[in-house]
Amino acid sequence: MLKEYYSNIATYLTDTFGANFIFLIVALTTTASIAYFVVITYFITQMDKQYFVRRKTSEEGLINHLHLTSISRSVACAVKIAKIILGIGLLVCGILMLVLPGQGLITILIGLSLLPFPGKDKMEQRILSRHSVRATLNWIRIKAKKEPFIFD
Repeated sequence: MLKEYYSNIATYLTDTFGANFIFLIVALTTTASIAYFVVITYFITQMDKQYFVRRKTSEEGLINHLHLTSISRSVACAVKIAKIILGIGLLVCGILMLVLPGQGLITILIGLSLLPFPGKDKMEQRILSRHSVRATLNWIRIKAKKEPFIFD
């Protein structure tokens, strides 16, 4: 029954779109998946090994933030906006990759780490509590000859 179902879908898609279009879609999806894996691997290897250790905000850091010039505040605001846009994009891609090919949970984790929202640290720690996520992150770093992440 399942074999018939897939055969009917393949026939319908081939008749509707043509074999060349389907081949193009498969090639683009494969290329995008490989490019995505390369980019995410690069970002994971460039992160500090203590990135996921909980950080305490100090009053000293808040005072230094208040003494920024207007130009540096504009740049800081532009960087924050860019991080939010990138974080939302990665979050959406990660959710899609839960059902499509790719590293869904790791992409969600990276997207969440870029977004500012209440409960962010708790949610990150919940995702990082999964052994499979920690093992995958550290496997990527070890293959790149980097030290593994330190987790709380």
